[in-house]
Amino acid sequence: MERMFKFRIVDRYILKELSLNVTAITLVLLLIFGGIRFIRFLGQATEGKVPGETILALSTYEAIGALVLLLPLAAFLAVILVLGRMANDSEIVVLFACGISRGHLLRVVLAFGLVLAIGVGCISLYLGPLASAEGYRLKQEAILAAETSGLVAGNFKKTKGGQWVFYAESLTEDRLGMRNVFIQVREPTQKILFRSSRGRLQTDGITGDKHLILEEGYRYDLVGNDVGIRISRFERHGILVKKGGAQEFRIRHKTLPTLTLWEMGAPKDIAEVQWRVSMPIATLLLVMLAVPLARLEPRQGRYAGLVPAVLVYVIYSNMLGISRNWVEHEVIPASLGLWWVHGQMLLVVLVLLWPQPLWRVLHQLRRLLAWVKR
Repeated sequence: MERMFKFRIVDRYILKELSLNVTAITLVLLLIFGGIRFIRFLGQATEGKVPGETILALSTYEAIGALVLLLPLAAFLAVILVLGRMANDSEIVVLFACGISRGHLLRVVLAFGLVLAIGVGCISLYLGPLASAEGYRLKQEAILAAETSGLVAGNFKKTKGGQWVFYAESLTEDRLGMRNVFIQVREPTQKILFRSSRGRLQTDGITGDKHLILEEGYRYDLVGNDVGIRISRFERHGILVKKGGAQEFRIRHKTLPTLTLWEMGAPKDIAEVQWRVSMPIATLLLVMLAVPLARLEPRQGRYAGLVPAVLVYVIYSNMLGISRNWVEHEVIPASLGLWWVHGQMLLVVLVLLWPQPLWRVLHQLRRLLAWVKR
């Protein structure tokens, strides 16, 4: 049992090289991605859409969510670069001469890919949605605070073309909480007055709707020319301030826990769950695919396999995105989902990992068929 989990010196060397390369590539990709997002949030801050002090936190949450996509790509490139460098330096030839087979090399890479796939699964299924939820909450609070920046404690403010008149005696530091709130809403057939001791702006995590939550107050409904007044007391009352846009659906969807999406069961929920599960599967398949693409023969150049590798990755990732969109819009059944893309990739991997080249196998089959016909 001890020998089963004991790595050889050469195995530890390969795993160390793979780990260093994955870390370096991931950091480079994170710097590129984080820089782009940071510039975007900085532009929003200059426009007054988000406070400047939230830029770093928002960029961090975005980076955690991006690891789900960056780590599989980093692992894919790392295996190709490490094995390509070893082949170019004739290290692979020495390993083969010492009795290290391609199968053993594949098992070492698979062990590395399995550990990485488990990490990607944890991020995709748990940490990613958690970070997205926290980032979405922080951003929505920042947007609400920016939208209420025109509010001045103790002054009346008209909104929605004068249909609403708003007053708050005092505001909290984040400008989302209010005390002694008065609101007048004019409608075609009636006028509604709200008076509350406390109020707070909140954003629904699922729909994206923005509500003003009033606590411990009264509602006055004035019908016609104030001939009829209905008074009602409430402990908690919500007023829709702004309805969430349809374009925010996918952003909000990323914030929901995986188990919640599974229980909801709508096509868009199932598509999101399958996408999250697909990330660790894609990591393992890409790591396996990188072995035959690494060009282990000497004198082929350490970067010979990068061009076809990038092409395969682009096709694979695009097919996953297309399948996800098809599941969301019920073009294909959820049972087929994204699994058919992984099945095709697995078939490609098995063909490339076949001990003999495919053309030689087909040639042998043709000769066998010709012999049978005789």
